[in-house]
Formats: sequence, C-alpha cells, structure tokens
Amino acid sequence: MASIRFEGRSVQLRSDDTVAAALFRGGVRTFTRSIKHHRPRGLYCLTGDCANCLVNVDGTPAVRSCVTLAEDGMRVRREGGWPSTERDLLAVADRLHPVMPVGFYHKTFIRPRIAWPLAERVIRRATGIGTLPTGRTPGRKPARTAHTDVLVIGAGPAGLAAAGAAAEDGASVLLCDEARIGERLPPGPALERVRALREEVSPNTGITLLERHMAVGVYEGPFVPLVGEREVVHVYPGRVIVATGAVETHPVFAGNDRPGVWLGRGAVRMVAGHGVPIGDRVVVVAGTSEGVDHLRALVDAGANVVAAVIPPGSEPPPRTPLLAADARVASVLGRRGVGSVVLETATGERRIACDALVVSIGTTPRDGLLRMATGLPVVGAGEVVSPGCSLDEAVESGASAAAGSDVAGAAAEAPPRGSAGYVCVCEDVTVHDLETAWREGWRSAEILKRYTTATMGACQGALCARHLASLAERGVSASSRSNGALTTARPPARPVPLEDLAAGVFEVVEKRSALHDRHLAAGGRIDRSGSWMRPYTYGDVSDEYRAVRERVSVMDVGTLGKFLIGGRDAATLVERMFPCNVADLAPMRTRYLLALDEAGYVMDDGLVCALGDGRYYVTSTSGGAEQMDAWLRNWIDRYGLHAHVIDQTAMLGAINVAGPRSRELLERLSDANLGATALPPMGAADVTVAGIRCRALRVGFVGELSFELHHPRGRSAELWDALIGSGGDLGIRPHGLDALDVLRLEKGHVYLGQDTLPDDHPGKLGLSWAVDMTKPDFIGRTSLERMAAFPLERRLAGLTFDSPPQRGAPLLVGDRVVGRITSCASSPALGAPIGLGWIRAVDGAFPAEMRAGTVTATVVATPFYDPKGERQRA
Repeated sequence: MASIRFEGRSVQLRSDDTVAAALFRGGVRTFTRSIKHHRPRGLYCLTGDCANCLVNVDGTPAVRSCVTLAEDGMRVRREGGWPSTERDLLAVADRLHPVMPVGFYHKTFIRPRIAWPLAERVIRRATGIGTLPTGRTPGRKPARTAHTDVLVIGAGPAGLAAAGAAAEDGASVLLCDEARIGERLPPGPALERVRALREEVSPNTGITLLERHMAVGVYEGPFVPLVGEREVVHVYPGRVIVATGAVETHPVFAGNDRPGVWLGRGAVRMVAGHGVPIGDRVVVVAGTSEGVDHLRALVDAGANVVAAVIPPGSEPPPRTPLLAADARVASVLGRRGVGSVVLETATGERRIACDALVVSIGTTPRDGLLRMATGLPVVGAGEVVSPGCSLDEAVESGASAAAGSDVAGAAAEAPPRGSAGYVCVCEDVTVHDLETAWREGWRSAEILKRYTTATMGACQGALCARHLASLAERGVSASSRSNGALTTARPPARPVPLEDLAAGVFEVVEKRSALHDRHLAAGGRIDRSGSWMRPYTYGDVSDEYRAVRERVSVMDVGTLGKFLIGGRDAATLVERMFPCNVADLAPMRTRYLLALDEAGYVMDDGLVCALGDGRYYVTSTSGGAEQMDAWLRNWIDRYGLHAHVIDQTAMLGAINVAGPRSRELLERLSDANLGATALPPMGAADVTVAGIRCRALRVGFVGELSFELHHPRGRSAELWDALIGSGGDLGIRPHGLDALDVLRLEKGHVYLGQDTLPDDHPGKLGLSWAVDMTKPDFIGRTSLERMAAFPLERRLAGLTFDSPPQRGAPLLVGDRVVGRITSCASSPALGAPIGLGWIRAVDGAFPAEMRAGTVTATVVATPFYDPKGERQRA
C-alpha cells in the first residue's frame, strides 16, 4: 500500500489523499508552531488560504499540505519548534507578551545599540516557517507565452459560466485554476454545480483549460503570469475575468487559533471528502445557508454533532441538538487543542465539552488579483465581487462579465470580531495588539500593517485583511474613510518559489557570432561573455599569445557594436555626443572615443571613423551596443537633429588580423595597398580580401600591427577560412578572450565593467587625453569642468607584483585598505605579474607601494609593453 515517510514512521495513503488528510488520519493534530508565540496550530481552512498546515515535503519548506496531493514515497516533516514541533520548549514565548508588546522591534532594542544585533540573531533562530534547501540543485521550469481574447481566472461556478459564455460569443478563452476543477470544494451543491458546468463547457474547442496553474498577479498590459506544476505561462489577454471566489470568514475569539477549530469548508472536506473524522464531539456554528449545508454534510457523513447554531428559519438536519440562533462563540478552552467551547447567548454563557469546533459565518472575497488591476480591462464575477451570493447568482454574474459588463456586487461586510483572539494567525497578531497600536496613534490600515505586521504573513491577508481594515475605519470621519481601506494588493497573489519566478531565464537566447561553428570545430572553449557566446581559448593560451606577439593570429570581433550615422546633422551629432574632436577628422581616419553620460562618467568606448560625405562609422564594446543605439537615438530626438543611425551590429561581421606578419598575410589575399603610408595607424580603407569587400581599420588594442576587417556577416566563415588557409606557413592560429586579456593588459588597456565603476570619469581612468576640453560643448562637459576643481581622490593605476596576486584582492597600506586589484596576469613579455588596480589617496598623496595579502604591489606607468607603440605602427 502507498505510504509517505513522516518523521521516522510510515503513514498509509488512500486514494486522492492530500498530505494533510493522510497525516490527520495518522493522528497528527499539531502541524506547525506559530511564528512568534510558538502556539500549536492545526488544520483550519483546507483551501490553501491559511498558513496553519505548512510542512516540509522532500526538502521543500512551507508546503501547504492541505492542497498538496500525497504521493508514494514522499518524505514529510514538520518545522518550527525546538526540540520538536510536538514538544516545543520555545512555547514559553506565549507567556512573554508583556516583554514583547506590539511593535517591540521598534521599541525594545534602541539602546544600547549592541542589543539589536544580538537580539536579531536569537529572533531569527527562534522564528520562521522553514529552512531553505541551500544545497539542492534548482529545478528548471520552462516558460511559454500565450495570447488570448479572454483570460478567466478561477474555475468555479462563475468562472466556468464566464468561459462558456465568452466562447459562445466567438472569443478565444483561456480558463485557469490553481487546483483541479472542484478539487477544493467540499461535497455539496456547489461541487455538483461545478461538475455540471464543466460538462457543459468541456466540448467547446474555443476554451483552453489549464488546471493547477496559479495566477501570480495582474500587471499592466494586461499581463498575467501563470505558474503551473511543470511550466510558467506568460498570458497576454485582451481582457481578464477574475472569478477567484471567496474564503470563509476568519472568526476572532479567545482561543480561535487552537488545533480543533475548523472553518466549515475545511471540516466538510476532511469528513465527507477524505472520510476522516475531525473529532468525537463536534460543535457547529453556522451563520449562513452555506453553513447549514456544511452542518448537514457533516451529519450525513457520520460526524457526532453535539450542538449547533443555525440562522433563524433554517431547517436543521434530523436529531441535531440546536442552540439559540443568537449564540456566538465567546472562547475556546483547552491546553493543546479544543477541550470545550463557551457560547454567549442572550440568557448568558454556556460551556459545551467538545474536541472540534466548526465555524461557518460568512465569506470574504478572495480579491487580491482584482485589486491589483485598477485601470485595466479586468472585471470580477461571482463571490469575488458578491460574497455569499447563491450559485445561480454566481453563474449569472459570470455570464454578465463575459458579455463585458462591469458586474456590480454587494460590498463585503465587516467581519465580526470578539474582544480577544488572534486576528492574524500567520504573524501572531491579537486583538489586544491591534487595540494597543490604535491607542498609540496608528490609525491607517497601511501603518497598522507595518507596525503590527498583520497581513504580512504567508496568507498575505487572506484571513485578516478585512479585520484590519474594519478596525482602522472605526471612529474616523467620512473624509478619513481611506484609513480603513484594504492594504495594497501586490503580486504574488500566493507565495511562489523564487525558482518559479525565474522560470524560463535559462532559455535566454544566446547571441552567437557568424563564426560560432568555426570556433567549435577548432576546439574552442565557448562560454558566455555578456550576452554573447564567445571562445575563451582554443586549447593553448600561451601559443595563442605567442601567435599575436611573434607571428599572426585572427580573432572573431564580430560582436562589437557597429553603427552608421548619416544625415545633414550627423557631424553635429557626433561632435556633441563624444568628447574627442571629430571636426578635424579627415575621411577614412579613425579616433578613439569615450561615451560619457551627463554626469561625465564613462559609459562606453570605441572608435569613430569619418567616411566622408558627412557620414560616420562608430564602434562600441560588445556589451554596450544596445545602450549605444538607444543613447544615440535619444539625443537625436532631444537635440531635434536631422540625423539617422543604422545599427549594423547584426549585419556585419568583423575579424581582427593581428601580429607582426599580419600585413604579409593580407597581401596574399588582397591587391590593395596595405602599407604603413597607404593605411597608417588609426586609418581606414575599403579593400577586398579573398574576394570579400571589407572595411579595414588599423587598430592597436593588442599592441601589435593589426587590421580589423568589417564585412558582410554572411561571408564571415568564407573570410575566416581564407585567412586560416593562407596563413598556415606563417604559423597562424586563432586566439580567444583568455589570450586577449593578457595582451590588452600588457598595453594597459581598460576593460569597461571589470576595471571600471559606474562613477568613473576619464581623469580617474587615466583617459583625459581622449577628452578635448577646448570643444565648446559635448555631453558631460559641464560635469567634467566641475569635477576638475576637486582633487583626485582615487585613480586606476598600473601595478607590478613580486608574486602572482588574486584578482579582486584589497590593496593595503599598513592596516588601511586603499584600493583593490581589478585585473592581473603573468606577462610573458615582461616575465613578471602585472595588473591594474584602484588606489585611493592617503593624506593627499597616492601610495607608490602597497600590499595585497602577502604580495607586494608597486605602482608603475603604463603601457607595460612597448610603451612608445612602435610595434603597432610598423
């Protein structure tokens, strides 16, 4: 027989058992301990709306056992309490109310200051609802997108009727429910009506049904994410109908949180649905016709009801002992659970011995999703707008909502509240706590929420939000009636694992260059670099390095941002955008550029090439292309310029041919004059290489003679093969990012993002030479002028080390941290470790020598390699 493993023992399962039903049948009555007072908590609603049934299932904490189907082999344990949930020594906190008053976090540990860090450590260990599984491999849940005319959330009577009516009108309908249809309804008229409605709508091909798909929230658009068991669905509907129904009203009286106190739907579901008695002596308090139906279902299922309270005029089941219709629950007595119930009547109190109390006095709208959707094409239907409506009224409401009508409903009544008891069972907030906060002057529901933490627990106010609102509304003037408004509803509507919120992230589209397959064929180790997949090495980093320094090498740089700028105001645009002087740039000449924001901070860098005829070609870093495109277009609009930007990043490939024999290689494949005079450093030329038209740029990022060949992306593989094939006798081999990191570091070139911070201006980076302050205007100029008036407090410097350091290591002078290492590598050219690092001025001067752990760091000038740049000017 199927079973689950529960805290060292086996618990047998029956068909359609939930975890809670199996455990309750197995004798478990205390399912968890309350978060602050460590009071025992038992099953209560059985609809997933409260936090009383949270257990750990197969290592996952805070699982709602009342709505989780039990499966053979599950391992279940309770959390909360020490040394165990059953016998919790921390329950002494229940007697410490005077020293833990409402808002005690704000009051108790102000002085001495050392008290709070110590108390926080104790509080964190004593509270909480479970332990996170830190060592577990995260699950992978795919995400997909769905478009539909109408999304119906909730497959109860109103939701099913709405879906059927909308589909009959020709609309495409997506119907979702967080459970299987009817799964959480107790036996009775509602369940029968739902089953009949499902039979009616099932044949309709215009309806897509997604059971066990929970709506997380309603966002602008509208956009509604649904979290299912095996997928996340991003739904973009034309309009939304919310038919999430209602939860039974949470009664507040002394002892209302004890195990053995049940809401009507939960009790009937346990007794009639799962066949598990909730007690030997049951008292039922019903305030509605639905409550009377619950009483009848309990009696029919064999429950021993020793006393019942029903509304006047209702017909009770046969042989049911009735009490006065005006009776209400004053308190529940008992040590670990229900021992007796005290009822108040007009003639006095009456105490009845029992071990289970069932309360069904009304419903509260489950309207969190509806309250998130202000201003959107979203309407409610059924009990979510008319709590307590009949089944016929719910069906009619759903049909009206499908027709586009804004369904008017009855306002939810303020729930009754006694003078004692727990208003928020998740956060252990009592009536006394709320009364105290009120007397202290906290009158707004939003402020009461933050001060007392009511509605901030796992049920997110499903049970207590209206209690809080009605208390805040008490005694205020009509002009201040908003004080009693419900607190803001925010996604997620139900607690969701973080890995579900991140669903689909692993499916981020990889950006691949046109040479991706060539890199794989050459044995390249491909990994992510920003949003691109790029080769880091082809197996021998040192030989790749030597190929650049001694022979010839090629590198795929097609990931660079590439932009063509034209229009009559193109020159004005580039002059205003970049701090370098562009006006004196001759056609087919390039210049290093920085992109600054309005604060004068470096955003990106690249090259600008004058093409003649008022056109310019601009490159940016691989990771900055999208930002550069948006930035250029934004300033065109702000300046009102007649200029056009064409993002050619995706349409053009680029290959860097570098090394002392690079010109020799290209001359084998091209008839163009590539000599130092015809194509000087920082020059450009349109040439044909291996029959492919290319724009050749003389660049020097690696510190050697090199040519960037920008060409049509569709011919990248052809050009790559021609270069590799013609350079065999020259010792050609491709190099990846690992070799590039050493090559650029030897030249002292900065990697944006690795060597830089968001608030770095050119002076801090040693790049003031790239800024022409004689220009009358460019973005960031005013900020640079102002910052120039202040002494430089930190700067990026070149460093040498007496032994290899660790990147990111702090730099110290004595015991004072004055900086950190941002880049480091062992330089084959220098035969020593080198790097870049931030250093801060000490007493107005920058230190020349520092310590990084046991390594000594010395500040030196850059470039480390070929400081006069003779090799790249060859």
